[in-house]
Amino acid sequence: MRTVRMIALVAALLVATAAPASASTAVVAEAKPWHFWLAPILFGSAVLIVVAVVVGYVVKVTLPRYRGR
Repeated sequence: MRTVRMIALVAALLVATAAPASASTAVVAEAKPWHFWLAPILFGSAVLIVVAVVVGYVVKVTLPRYRGR
């Protein structure tokens, strides 16, 4: 029951903090921001970090389990 309550609290906080962002969407959409080129770099970095975590887990945790067999 505690986990469900924590998830509901986090979801409510996420909605509450994201609400002000929707008010300025029209203003942001009108002007072309100078930092538009950052999106591909941030996306690529996020993908590489996820791949690195998965590969690190496989190398450090999964492979040593099965090496001795």
